[in-house]
Amino acid sequence: MDFEFTSGLIALAGIIPLTIIYLLRPRPKNIILPSLMFVRRISQNLLDSRRTLSKRITDPLFYLQLLALILLSIALAGPLIDDFKEDAQKVIIIMDSSASMTAPDRTREARSIAIDSLGQENTITAAESIPVVIAKGLDAKDAEKIINSMEARNTPSDIPRAILTAINEKENEYGKIVVISDFETWDGRAPETYIRIANTKNMELEFRQVGNKTANYAIVDGYLKDSNDGTYEYTCTIRNFNNKSATLDVQLESNPDTASSSKVRNSVQLEEYGSQQIKFSNIPQGISTVKILNEDAIPCDNIACISIPEVKPKKILVLTDIDKAASKSPLVTAISLLPDVGVDVRKDLPDNATEYDTIIVNSKNKPLSTNDALKIAAYAKNGKDLIVIGNECLHDSLQMHGLYSILPVDIQSVAKEGSYTIETVGSGTNIFDDVSFGEVYLRKLLVTLPKEDAAVLVDAGEAGPLVCMQNINEGTVTYIGFSDTTEADGWNNFATTPTYPVFWAKLLRYMWGIEDISETNVNTGRYQAFDQTLKIKTPTESVSSDFVYYDECGLYELNQKTIAVNLYDSGESNTFTERRLNLTGENGAIQKEDLRTVSPDKPRKYLIYALLLLLMVESAVMLRRRII
Repeated sequence: MDFEFTSGLIALAGIIPLTIIYLLRPRPKNIILPSLMFVRRISQNLLDSRRTLSKRITDPLFYLQLLALILLSIALAGPLIDDFKEDAQKVIIIMDSSASMTAPDRTREARSIAIDSLGQENTITAAESIPVVIAKGLDAKDAEKIINSMEARNTPSDIPRAILTAINEKENEYGKIVVISDFETWDGRAPETYIRIANTKNMELEFRQVGNKTANYAIVDGYLKDSNDGTYEYTCTIRNFNNKSATLDVQLESNPDTASSSKVRNSVQLEEYGSQQIKFSNIPQGISTVKILNEDAIPCDNIACISIPEVKPKKILVLTDIDKAASKSPLVTAISLLPDVGVDVRKDLPDNATEYDTIIVNSKNKPLSTNDALKIAAYAKNGKDLIVIGNECLHDSLQMHGLYSILPVDIQSVAKEGSYTIETVGSGTNIFDDVSFGEVYLRKLLVTLPKEDAAVLVDAGEAGPLVCMQNINEGTVTYIGFSDTTEADGWNNFATTPTYPVFWAKLLRYMWGIEDISETNVNTGRYQAFDQTLKIKTPTESVSSDFVYYDECGLYELNQKTIAVNLYDSGESNTFTERRLNLTGENGAIQKEDLRTVSPDKPRKYLIYALLLLLMVESAVMLRRRII
């Protein structure tokens, strides 16, 4: 027998002194002696009795104490008793919801197995690229409704991660985990390992496999290459997951629903389990799709979307103090270097302000008029992009206060030279990865506080944000805490550093939604958090969130840009496999291991009850003998 604390059996050594005490203890006798000899004889008998060990112990009190000592020792050691658990009352259903489960009948079969496996208390988890816990603590009736509403997504699957998440939940102890999947892909340890891990946590783990061999064709890879002429070249790999050769029709369509729409069609001959690369040239900016026209098991891997950001000519209006050097200021010089960007420098707001894509307010010494400030605020509220640079004029002039309502910061005061650490934070870490702020020192700046929904990209510690942004309708309002003055008494030296033009190029491209193609073409299963709530349009719905999970193939629209999301996973597309994991035995039954638990609690409880009963009997005997 195993024990929880083997060292507790040391208490059994107490039997030795107990036995010696009873063997050496003198026994009373009735002796008739003359009174003169009483003292002498009784002393001699007492000495003889201590020198001689009795061969028998007949006192029942000794056996009661001996048995109590044995029970106490065993209770301390904690004997571990095997307990084979029957069907669990608590069930955790892990259902594969990856792209391969969209093959015909797989999700329906998985639902049927999940419903048959329900217990009294149920947790439902969808195993996608991340485990998604849909509901906890449901009875069988409510859990069945949830299961019937579940649909497979277009993501890869991470079954091991979902299993470990369920195992590590303390509340799932003594429950049964049922994993239902086609097991097309499996990363991590062998399945048998997870069964042993679950058993050590007092859980039962059962695998149930669904799905039959089904022919499928897929676009399993794709990448873009810049042709340096305004177009791109797209290369993709087409695979045949079938034991028969196939002729596939592949079509490229660019900018559908526009006057410049075009289509290119190719025929691809693939051998059994074969693959082939194909290339499409002269892909224009905008949205294009490559599609396998043949029908097969998984629709989502037949289409590859391509999103190439359109670089349209932009018009920027810079409102600043008019002087001889205005056209040569570092700000105007930096933004004039951008391709396809027209820059107009003015003192007052023109009547055609709505024709500009972006307005930059850079009033250094002379403020805007109150009327112009209010018009610019209305311009921003109508969904236009606005940038306001933090100069002293913005703080001291009442006319400029008309911009305060739409700024992403609250302006507090003007701070003089001090020790400031400039750091990129949040999304700014990626946006300004090529911009060095280590060479920048600040002589003066506006102390600001970010508003509730604003995103801080560059921060100056206690002085507050230096670059802060907030979405208003479809536009963006950005506060820049760097003044572009280059005089000896300028507020900072940022305009004289080599990365100043890079800063403006990165900032404007981000505001306009013009990013690298690696950021506008991603794989499913990816998730992304934002510094603020955005309006997100998925292939099936529109939501407002600060988090996006790309779980569908197609086009996502967010933050003025379009993201193409594709599966590109040969493991999920390979539906022509058989016995993907060694989960079945000779009789075809699903491999299952009964939950074997060992616990000292139950035997220890009964041992303590018996010990208390013995102590009560012992006390009664001692009370009768008037020992106590």
